[in-house]
Amino acid sequence: MRLYALLLTGILTSTSMSAATDPFVGTWVYNAQKSPKPTITYGIKDLGADRYALTGSTGQTTEIKADGVSVTTASEDTVSFRKLDDHNWEMVRTDDRKMVRTYTVSPDDKTLTLHDVFTGANGGQDETTTTYARVIPGESIFGEWKSVSMVEKTSGEELKLIIEAFGTDGLSFSVPGNKHLTEMNFDGKAYFDKGAGDANGQSSSGKRINAHLLRIEGQLNGKPQDTEEFKVSDDGKTLTIVSRPAKSSSVFTSVWDRQ
Repeated sequence: MRLYALLLTGILTSTSMSAATDPFVGTWVYNAQKSPKPTITYGIKDLGADRYALTGSTGQTTEIKADGVSVTTASEDTVSFRKLDDHNWEMVRTDDRKMVRTYTVSPDDKTLTLHDVFTGANGGQDETTTTYARVIPGESIFGEWKSVSMVEKTSGEELKLIIEAFGTDGLSFSVPGNKHLTEMNFDGKAYFDKGAGDANGQSSSGKRINAHLLRIEGQLNGKPQDTEEFKVSDDGKTLTIVSRPAKSSSVFTSVWDRQ
């Protein structure tokens, strides 16, 4: 998980809160059933010489050879990609979790299925199966695809987000299962992530809009990466996080229940 927000403009204003009254403070558990499934576009180009350009949901493009040899991406993930046969490919990516992704193209070249298996630091596994339809005519895996369905399965320990008071009017955001930690005040300054699973150069800055709404901007090496809004329901029982990658039109919404 990453923390994001809109760029700060105008005069910064904030309401000081204690941990006892801050509605964000507490432990939150991810609820896959309540979280709406996003519409995702995925692009795959043939660069020749068995090289591929993969553009995923964040809009980031990775150029890689389908030989199973690992490369390091701009966000410092380690990725390998290999062709298994004429209809199946495999990617292995390691960041704060290990992901093994199988790409399967239907015999008529009209459907692409991505089956992802994520293994966290705690040993728990999450599975996501996303089915894509071809946007324009093409052959094999190459072309532009748009998601039409997504199914999630979770085993092992629940994914938890722990939010605690930090500094004078700030908060810390910790996801132990992904070894993520951000500690920040809402003063417009960039605060670098501190978790063992966080990429070097990952930072966040943010603003408290009101008691129940935060806007946070994420950067990687000083460049905008994503924006995110955190909103706690009026009854304080639900946290909704809406994420928007800087280079993509995709919107990701996750819903969390207070533990």
